[in-house]
Amino acid sequence: MLWRRACLAAVLCVGLRVEAAEVVHFPSAVVPPSPLKQRLAEAEGEDLTPEPGFPIWGHLSRPDGDGPFPALVLMHGCAGLFPADFRWAALLTKWGYVTLIVDSFRPRSVLNVCEDPVGPVSPMTTRPLDAHGALAYLAAQPFVDPDRIGVVGWSHGGISALAAVSRIDIASGLRSQFRAAALFYPYCLTDRSFDLPVLILIGEADDWTPFDLCARMEENSQRHGTPVDVVAYPGVHHGFDIAELLPAIAVPGAGGTMHRLAYDKAAHEDATERLKSFLAAHLGTQ
Repeated sequence: MLWRRACLAAVLCVGLRVEAAEVVHFPSAVVPPSPLKQRLAEAEGEDLTPEPGFPIWGHLSRPDGDGPFPALVLMHGCAGLFPADFRWAALLTKWGYVTLIVDSFRPRSVLNVCEDPVGPVSPMTTRPLDAHGALAYLAAQPFVDPDRIGVVGWSHGGISALAAVSRIDIASGLRSQFRAAALFYPYCLTDRSFDLPVLILIGEADDWTPFDLCARMEENSQRHGTPVDVVAYPGVHHGFDIAELLPAIAVPGAGGTMHRLAYDKAAHEDATERLKSFLAAHLGTQ
């Protein structure tokens, strides 16, 4: 398995050049005690001391000027940080957004979860709290408008972002919430509903995170909560916005199942314009 991971890293890290960004440290969010737990503690005369969040870090970029700017939390995929994450951050910052790329893996001594996506750093429990820790950090910065913070996620980070904004997952009870969410090829859980605008960009030929699940989520959302907008690209595969995936490669996922990753220039360009319009409509710029 190690040679497979090394091969993927070699392909994706060609020409790695990290954009100028400040490394910032913050804790992941903590789920508050349930009302029942609070009542039990009060009955016993005990004080519930909140547990500290896990210390993580991220890469912060900001436009020139004082702001306050809208901001975006960026959630990377199952293989950790790669050049595409920093290219997206640079573009989004150019559009007028403060960006914070959350590194969920290296603070936990994890490099890759592609073959064990729900294991050491779960997209349903761990990473949504990382996203909310980043949200709290950004909201406290004087150059950020705390009422205009969104989240953008890719693949494993897209699943994590969906869990961070759904009505029923772990972060639903937190006080501060995101204003918009845009996801590239996430694994869609069809029973989730949302109270904020959600955009999903995915290839119809994606054999890792199936398009049909996102289509069913979109259909269900018409009846519950805010409708989800799913944009599907015919014949397009996972990782269509990663230029290093030309030519296409195959990588192992859970259980060793091989998945096709391939760049698609037309889909990438269209998704870029759709993302720009979506963010402008729901978060605006300065």
